[in-house]
Amino acid sequence: MLEQIRDYKIIKKLGEGGMGTVYLANDEMLDRKVAIKVLNPILTKDSHFTERFRHEAKIQASLIHPNIVTLYNYFYEGDNYCMVMEYVDGIMLKQLISNTGPLPEQRAIWILNQMLEAVGYAHKKGIIHRDIKPSNILIAGDDTVKILDFGIAKILQDKGLTKTGTKMGTIYYMSPEQIKAVKDIDNRTDIYSLGVTFYEMLSGRVPFNVDTDSDFEIMNEIVSGEIKDPRGFYPHISEWVVNVLFASVKKDRNERIADTDEFIKLLLAKQSKTQAFCGTADKTIIDQPPVESESKPGAKTVIASSPVTTPPPIPPKQQKDTPPVSKQPQRLKPLKNKSSNKKYIIFGGIGVLALILIYFLIVPGPAPAPYGPSDPGLNEDSIFIQDNNKNNIEKNNNLENNNHTVQPKRNQQLQTKRRYSTGSKSRSVKRKAAR
Repeated sequence: MLEQIRDYKIIKKLGEGGMGTVYLANDEMLDRKVAIKVLNPILTKDSHFTERFRHEAKIQASLIHPNIVTLYNYFYEGDNYCMVMEYVDGIMLKQLISNTGPLPEQRAIWILNQMLEAVGYAHKKGIIHRDIKPSNILIAGDDTVKILDFGIAKILQDKGLTKTGTKMGTIYYMSPEQIKAVKDIDNRTDIYSLGVTFYEMLSGRVPFNVDTDSDFEIMNEIVSGEIKDPRGFYPHISEWVVNVLFASVKKDRNERIADTDEFIKLLLAKQSKTQAFCGTADKTIIDQPPVESESKPGAKTVIASSPVTTPPPIPPKQQKDTPPVSKQPQRLKPLKNKSSNKKYIIFGGIGVLALILIYFLIVPGPAPAPYGPSDPGLNEDSIFIQDNNKNNIEKNNNLENNNHTVQPKRNQQLQTKRRYSTGSKSRSVKRKAAR
């Protein structure tokens, strides 16, 4: 086993196949793990082939997508052509299906949706994969999809490498036009391969005879045989999913789903076959399916849509002698905000109560009744009114309180003076004054 390639220290061998051997290495310059694929020497003996391979590697390096393994570098070292790629800590989809059997429908849709987005991205750049299969699809721990080997399958097919160990891939996932060696292969061949991969995720097996070693029988079945209903192997599959699945693996590519956008639209329609093919779908948010075995649960994402059943419009009843309806738009009266009116009434009442309370606290009450003399002989005309002589009255009161020995006659004279000063014309007062 190799130990060092340029600045990459080999850690261990990850796998080996017809394309070559894949190693896990550490990039000592950038201190990151990478996957290095050392191409099979059989493929690199032809200089014309290596030049084309370099061109396709440049195209693959331009595919920057979260669901496509990134190609970092491609170089020739010693006798080896090496591809330095992004390292993904996960397992191949083929191994996942072998370990768990049929995947739950929701999880299979989640994985397929990511595959469709990645393949559709490459198709828009004019790149066809030609070798979509579970062994070319990496599944990370959170069920994130990473697709390998974009742009390489075409070179392998053109070179005619179909023997065991050097062929471009398993025959089960090849489209009928690939089996027939049609020259104008287009993106619909990837649609067929994605459909067969989806079939295997749902049922746990491929839709063809796996008990034969004859490539001819398998090819004949792909071209002219009928694909069995996957519910015969695993019954827990929805009717609408089966309808979309069969639409993706049509023998005639003109009857097949045309592109990845249409595939996603039908896949997420969740309607019967007739309704789904009308292309009506409304997006909704569903939970990412729970991950089993080596996988971990993920987050929510927009990947599904719920069916919308719209009832046919009810025709209006025809009435006789119905006046024509004016085409001018009617002016709508603004709606009164009842809740606001109630608020104004409540706050207004509170304000009024507050003003009344403030008024009683600030404004003084009515003045007390004047204190009159206690002499019963005096009438109303002789009442002393305290207006301008308040100070004199206080002095006189003090003198009366302090001098208890003053003669009553003197007191009567003082009272007489006060009565005369007020202008009183009482007869009793005059008599006493004459005395």
